[in-house]
Amino acid sequence: MTLPKDLQIYCRNRILKRVIPCIILISVFATILALWGSVIFNTDNKAFQTSCYVVVMLIPFVITGVPHKLIDSTYYGTVKKVDIVTTTDNDSSVKPTREHLYLKNTIYLTIERPDGKLIYKKAFSGKARLQQNINAYNEGDLVFHLYGTNHIVVLPDANDSTVHCAVCAYYNSIETDTCRSCGHSLVKHV
Repeated sequence: MTLPKDLQIYCRNRILKRVIPCIILISVFATILALWGSVIFNTDNKAFQTSCYVVVMLIPFVITGVPHKLIDSTYYGTVKKVDIVTTTDNDSSVKPTREHLYLKNTIYLTIERPDGKLIYKKAFSGKARLQQNINAYNEGDLVFHLYGTNHIVVLPDANDSTVHCAVCAYYNSIETDTCRSCGHSLVKHV
């Protein structure tokens, strides 16, 4: 599958927005450790000092989220199974009370790629009383995921009149080629 040029640029920019700050933070932390590392970790135990250096050098990766974003990829496949899990959640940042509790639906998809690999991915999470996207995914649907986004969109059939944008998940008419919300190209088929 070849992506349109603007979506390729979008994916490349998403990678650079994570990698460049990570490189800068690694450089800053390495400079600090090179100049003041022996003062900060003043110990005779070299193994402890080395492990402290390693932990400090992992901090830029955690801050920028590079490992998580580098694991993500662009893929498409067929939905093999749809799991809807209902749990209890709350909106309160402090001690929740009964008034703050609500039921939450989380939709998990088992997707089979054309090469036979199975992917288990969370597609949506929202309040159960709103019933959002409860029927959006069905077994046998062809779905598409673009690198760097949290959206899994169902590719339209021949009789569909709307298509989701792979970048912002906005509904668009099937006749348009670009999204009305973000201006990126729409993926209608693979």
